[in-house]
Amino acid sequence: MLPSLWLNLAEKLRVVRYLLVLYMIAWPIHVQDAASQIPKAVSNSDQVNATSYETLLESKSVAEQREALNAILKNPGKYASQIQNSLRDYPHLLKANPMAAKRAAYLSALMRDPSFADILAKHLGNPAVEDECLYDCPIIFALAIQAKFGSWKLPVNLDSESTPVEDLKAKIQSLSNVGLKPGSIEDEMQGPWVDAHRKDIEGKTEEQLIELAGPNTVSKDIRQLAISRLATLVNSSKNRLEFYLLALNDFGDASSEYRGALYQTIYRAEVAKARGL
Repeated sequence: MLPSLWLNLAEKLRVVRYLLVLYMIAWPIHVQDAASQIPKAVSNSDQVNATSYETLLESKSVAEQREALNAILKNPGKYASQIQNSLRDYPHLLKANPMAAKRAAYLSALMRDPSFADILAKHLGNPAVEDECLYDCPIIFALAIQAKFGSWKLPVNLDSESTPVEDLKAKIQSLSNVGLKPGSIEDEMQGPWVDAHRKDIEGKTEEQLIELAGPNTVSKDIRQLAISRLATLVNSSKNRLEFYLLALNDFGDASSEYRGALYQTIYRAEVAKARGL
């Protein structure tokens, strides 16, 4: 009985050692497979970058837009390629997703990377852009900002017979005449309606007018009144980013009057910033 017992024990030990060897062989493969399922930090970062930019292009919430804009401005280099892609696709976006198109253009104006302007300038002869720019439009605004307040230079090979090109040159020239002396609402709007609603803007601070001019105000007429007052009032750059947020949420009208007053507001803020105000 004793020799038989030792034989059984020896056999069992061989089996255990065999199983341990198999386990040690399989363990690295198991660990590698498990590790491959863990998201990498770079991938998470890329996802956050994409989410911030997509939020800025698509969100209707001003609070979300502000948060996304701050994230982009803190790390502009991380978003440059995404913005460039949107700008390259600008004429198509005008038809497929006009809100994303204009927001990409406004963001390019704020960030002032010369590569952004170079991309946009190539679209000035595009029929879709020409149609959009019959009145004030984001692409000419963005290029004028970059030319006047950034380091971008107007290319010499632009089509001088193109209406958008001529409008751009005129706009850049006119920015030299933008002053900071406060005016009155009549400098932008006149008529019985203005007189009837003067009480809605009288005595309002810049911040209160920004709120009235924004998307949370239901009446487009009141939004127009508020932005027109800002266009004659702004003489510092303290709310410059808020004005760009208004641009992200601008609205179209028959002759782009809201955009015209909004752009004038931003021009004043940019002049003030250039003067250190």
